[in-house]
Amino acid sequence: MQLIQDDNRLAFKELYQRHWPQLYVRAFNITGEEETCKDICQEVFIWFWENRQRIKITSSVKGYLYSAIKYKVSNYIRNHKVREDYLDKLKNLPENYTTENSIELEELQSIIEDFTHSLPERCGQIFKLSRNEYFSNKEIASKLNISERTVENQISIALKKLRRSLGQLSCWLFM
Repeated sequence: MQLIQDDNRLAFKELYQRHWPQLYVRAFNITGEEETCKDICQEVFIWFWENRQRIKITSSVKGYLYSAIKYKVSNYIRNHKVREDYLDKLKNLPENYTTENSIELEELQSIIEDFTHSLPERCGQIFKLSRNEYFSNKEIASKLNISERTVENQISIALKKLRRSLGQLSCWLFM
Protein backbone atom coordinates (compact mmCIF):
# COMPACT_ATOMS: atom_id res chain seq x y z
CA MET A 1 0.00 0.00 0.00
CA GLN A 2 2.86 2.35 0.76
CA LEU A 3 4.24 1.87 -2.76
CA ILE A 4 0.85 2.70 -4.26
CA GLN A 5 0.57 5.80 -2.08
CA ASP A 6 4.00 6.78 -3.40
CA ASP A 7 2.56 6.71 -6.96
CA ASN A 8 4.13 3.38 -7.95
CA ARG A 9 2.06 2.25 -10.94
CA LEU A 10 3.67 -1.21 -11.00
CA ALA A 11 2.50 -1.83 -7.43
CA PHE A 12 -1.00 -0.72 -8.39
CA LYS A 13 -0.93 -2.97 -11.47
CA GLU A 14 0.05 -5.91 -9.24
CA LEU A 15 -2.80 -5.09 -6.84
CA TYR A 16 -5.22 -4.87 -9.77
CA GLN A 17 -4.11 -8.17 -11.33
CA ARG A 18 -4.15 -9.95 -7.99
CA HIS A 19 -7.62 -8.85 -6.87
CA TRP A 20 -9.66 -7.99 -9.97
CA PRO A 21 -10.78 -11.58 -10.80
CA GLN A 22 -12.12 -12.29 -7.28
CA LEU A 23 -13.82 -8.89 -7.06
CA TYR A 24 -15.46 -9.44 -10.43
CA VAL A 25 -16.74 -12.89 -9.39
CA ARG A 26 -18.09 -11.47 -6.14
CA ALA A 27 -19.99 -8.72 -7.99
CA PHE A 28 -21.18 -11.13 -10.69
CA ASN A 29 -22.55 -13.56 -8.10
CA ILE A 30 -24.79 -10.78 -6.84
CA THR A 31 -25.90 -9.05 -10.05
CA GLY A 32 -25.41 -11.69 -12.74
CA GLU A 33 -24.63 -8.90 -15.21
CA GLU A 34 -21.22 -9.22 -16.85
CA GLU A 35 -20.80 -5.68 -18.20
CA THR A 36 -22.18 -4.09 -15.05
CA CYS A 37 -19.70 -6.04 -12.92
CA LYS A 38 -16.80 -5.03 -15.15
CA ASP A 39 -17.87 -1.39 -14.84
CA ILE A 40 -18.26 -1.63 -11.06
CA CYS A 41 -14.81 -3.20 -10.63
CA GLN A 42 -13.26 -0.62 -12.93
CA GLU A 43 -14.88 2.23 -10.99
CA VAL A 44 -13.57 0.84 -7.69
CA PHE A 45 -10.01 0.59 -8.99
CA ILE A 46 -10.14 4.03 -10.59
CA TRP A 47 -11.43 5.52 -7.36
CA PHE A 48 -8.77 3.62 -5.42
CA TRP A 49 -5.97 5.03 -7.59
CA GLU A 50 -7.34 8.58 -7.57
CA ASN A 51 -7.72 8.55 -3.78
CA ARG A 52 -4.64 6.42 -2.94
CA GLN A 53 -2.97 9.07 -0.82
CA ARG A 54 -6.01 9.66 1.38
CA ILE A 55 -7.00 6.02 1.91
CA LYS A 56 -6.44 4.70 5.42
CA ILE A 57 -6.68 0.90 5.53
CA THR A 58 -7.03 -0.56 9.01
CA SER A 59 -7.28 -4.24 8.09
CA SER A 60 -6.24 -5.55 4.67
CA VAL A 61 -6.28 -4.15 1.14
CA LYS A 62 -8.27 -7.19 0.04
CA GLY A 63 -10.91 -6.55 2.71
CA TYR A 64 -11.03 -2.89 1.77
CA LEU A 65 -11.57 -3.72 -1.91
CA TYR A 66 -14.24 -6.33 -1.08
CA SER A 67 -16.09 -3.72 0.99
CA ALA A 68 -15.81 -1.20 -1.84
CA ILE A 69 -17.28 -3.72 -4.31
CA LYS A 70 -20.09 -4.57 -1.91
CA TYR A 71 -20.88 -0.87 -1.49
CA LYS A 72 -20.83 -0.19 -5.27
CA VAL A 73 -23.00 -3.24 -6.02
CA SER A 74 -25.55 -2.22 -3.39
CA ASN A 75 -25.68 1.31 -4.83
CA TYR A 76 -26.13 -0.11 -8.31
CA ILE A 77 -28.99 -2.33 -7.13
CA ARG A 78 -30.64 0.55 -5.24
CA ASN A 79 -30.36 2.95 -8.19
CA HIS A 80 -31.43 0.29 -10.67
CA LYS A 81 -34.48 -0.44 -8.48
CA VAL A 82 -35.39 3.28 -8.39
CA ARG A 83 -35.27 3.44 -12.19
CA GLU A 84 -37.30 0.23 -12.55
CA ASP A 85 -39.95 1.59 -10.17
CA TYR A 86 -40.08 4.80 -12.18
CA LEU A 87 -40.46 2.91 -15.47
CA ASP A 88 -43.18 0.74 -13.93
CA LYS A 89 -45.05 3.88 -12.89
CA LEU A 90 -44.76 5.25 -16.41
CA LYS A 91 -46.15 2.00 -17.82
CA ASN A 92 -49.09 2.21 -15.43
CA LEU A 93 -50.12 5.76 -16.28
CA PRO A 94 -53.86 6.12 -16.73
CA GLU A 95 -55.16 5.88 -20.27
CA ASN A 96 -56.42 9.46 -20.07
CA TYR A 97 -52.84 10.69 -19.70
CA THR A 98 -52.74 13.11 -22.59
CA THR A 99 -50.16 14.80 -24.75
CA GLU A 100 -50.96 17.97 -22.81
CA ASN A 101 -49.72 16.30 -19.62
CA SER A 102 -46.59 15.22 -21.46
CA ILE A 103 -45.96 18.76 -22.70
CA GLU A 104 -46.44 20.13 -19.19
CA LEU A 105 -43.96 17.60 -17.88
CA GLU A 106 -41.41 18.58 -20.55
CA GLU A 107 -41.89 22.25 -19.70
CA LEU A 108 -41.38 21.54 -16.01
CA GLN A 109 -38.23 19.54 -16.79
CA SER A 110 -36.98 22.43 -18.91
CA ILE A 111 -37.68 24.90 -16.10
CA ILE A 112 -35.78 22.71 -13.62
CA GLU A 113 -32.88 22.34 -16.08
CA ASP A 114 -32.72 26.13 -16.55
CA PHE A 115 -32.90 26.56 -12.79
CA THR A 116 -30.01 24.12 -12.31
CA HIS A 117 -27.88 26.11 -14.75
CA SER A 118 -28.63 29.28 -12.78
CA LEU A 119 -27.16 27.83 -9.57
CA PRO A 120 -23.56 28.50 -8.60
CA GLU A 121 -21.31 25.95 -10.30
CA ARG A 122 -20.60 23.68 -7.31
CA CYS A 123 -24.19 23.80 -6.06
CA GLY A 124 -25.51 22.92 -9.53
CA GLN A 125 -23.01 20.09 -9.86
CA ILE A 126 -24.07 18.61 -6.51
CA PHE A 127 -27.76 19.02 -7.34
CA LYS A 128 -27.34 17.24 -10.71
CA LEU A 129 -25.38 14.36 -9.16
CA SER A 130 -28.06 13.95 -6.52
CA ARG A 131 -31.22 14.37 -8.56
CA ASN A 132 -30.23 13.33 -12.10
CA GLU A 133 -27.60 10.67 -11.50
CA TYR A 134 -29.00 9.34 -8.20
CA PHE A 135 -25.70 9.54 -6.29
CA SER A 136 -25.96 9.34 -2.52
CA ASN A 137 -24.67 12.24 -0.43
CA LYS A 138 -21.74 10.06 0.62
CA GLU A 139 -20.88 9.25 -3.02
CA ILE A 140 -21.08 12.92 -3.99
CA ALA A 141 -18.86 13.93 -1.07
CA SER A 142 -16.30 11.32 -2.05
CA LYS A 143 -16.44 12.18 -5.75
CA LEU A 144 -16.02 15.93 -5.16
CA ASN A 145 -13.70 15.59 -2.17
CA ILE A 146 -15.99 17.55 0.18
CA SER A 147 -17.83 16.69 3.38
CA GLU A 148 -21.24 15.04 3.41
CA ARG A 149 -22.50 18.01 5.44
CA THR A 150 -21.49 20.35 2.61
CA VAL A 151 -23.39 18.16 0.16
CA GLU A 152 -26.49 18.23 2.39
CA ASN A 153 -26.28 22.01 2.76
CA GLN A 154 -25.87 22.60 -0.98
CA ILE A 155 -28.83 20.34 -1.82
CA SER A 156 -30.96 22.12 0.80
CA ILE A 157 -30.01 25.50 -0.65
CA ALA A 158 -30.81 24.33 -4.19
CA LEU A 159 -34.19 22.86 -3.16
CA LYS A 160 -35.17 26.05 -1.30
CA LYS A 161 -34.31 28.13 -4.35
CA LEU A 162 -36.18 25.72 -6.62
CA ARG A 163 -39.30 25.85 -4.43
CA ARG A 164 -39.09 29.63 -4.41
CA SER A 165 -38.70 29.71 -8.21
CA LEU A 166 -41.56 27.30 -8.76
CA GLY A 167 -43.69 29.23 -6.27
CA GLN A 168 -43.10 32.47 -8.20
CA LEU A 169 -43.81 30.67 -11.45
CA SER A 170 -47.11 29.26 -10.17
CA CYS A 171 -48.19 32.72 -8.98
CA TRP A 172 -47.37 34.13 -12.42
CA LEU A 173 -49.17 31.29 -14.25
CA PHE A 174 -52.39 31.62 -12.28
CA MET A 175 -52.76 35.43 -12.33
